[in-house]
Amino acid sequence: MKLRHNLRQLQIFQEVVRTGSLSQAARRLALTQPAVSTAIANLEHEVGFLLFRRNHYGTQLTPEAVHLAEGVDKVLASVGHLDELTDGLRDGHAGKLTVAAMPGLSPTVMPKVMARYLMDYPNSRLSLQTFSSRKIAEWVAEGQFDLGVIEADAAVEELVLEEYRLCMTLAVPKGHRLAERTSLTPQDLAGETMITLDQHHQSTLKLARAFQQAGMTLQASIETHLFPSVAMLVNEGLGIALIDPVTAETMLERRDCHLCVVPFVPTITLDVALITSRFHAVSRQGQRFMPYLRAELADWQSRSEERHAITVQQAEGDATTTG
Repeated sequence: MKLRHNLRQLQIFQEVVRTGSLSQAARRLALTQPAVSTAIANLEHEVGFLLFRRNHYGTQLTPEAVHLAEGVDKVLASVGHLDELTDGLRDGHAGKLTVAAMPGLSPTVMPKVMARYLMDYPNSRLSLQTFSSRKIAEWVAEGQFDLGVIEADAAVEELVLEEYRLCMTLAVPKGHRLAERTSLTPQDLAGETMITLDQHHQSTLKLARAFQQAGMTLQASIETHLFPSVAMLVNEGLGIALIDPVTAETMLERRDCHLCVVPFVPTITLDVALITSRFHAVSRQGQRFMPYLRAELADWQSRSEERHAITVQQAEGDATTTG
């Protein structure tokens, strides 16, 4: 039969080993000497062998007790680590938080959020995963990821969504005849080489709808899968494209940037969402991380709306003046 020793007995045994005296151990533990003696006697009864020999010089460990003491030290150290872990989990900084983000935001928005979070909680462990929105939605729903940021049109019923709308803009090569315009409409893009994401992407569908409402047909000459790729194709002078504000700002900060951004009218947004599972509870650390992510996404939404509104107002003012 396996023995299950009382942790308090093991702590008393460890202290007697350290001090070499029942009386000193009692003082260190704020116990009476009879209480320490009883605990050691009970432990000896459980293990089935003598732990200490008393002599004129104090308390001497038996050879068996020397080996037992090594094991007890490991057990109590593990218990201490367990206490630290439970404290950390309760306080929200223990364990690894796994966050997933769509490719367009993973290398740009997420590092900034994580940096701010780690400044406040430096002992936290974070994991950033980059997958397609549909894959992130599936894995967050299953509880494999704590939370994620996806394109809102990839949602599934098992998710809780907090949606954000980012006003998109047109990327135009520098030197192009339309690069200095304050805004552009579908009519302005007639005959231009257009670069888009695949035909089923929300941005392409919305752009095609805007063209259709203007009595035109969107014809993409180049298709790709990621906004950064779209931006680089425009940067090479290959055409004009609709891109999200995060990609636009990142591109404009590059030294090798050869494009301009021009607002598109009517307004087209990239709809993204912060998602959690409806059936898997968010960890304490996840709950603490989410406000940082919410703040960043809300800031991008606000900034993109303000910039778009200001530019459109300027364009309308220019049009009125010209008229």
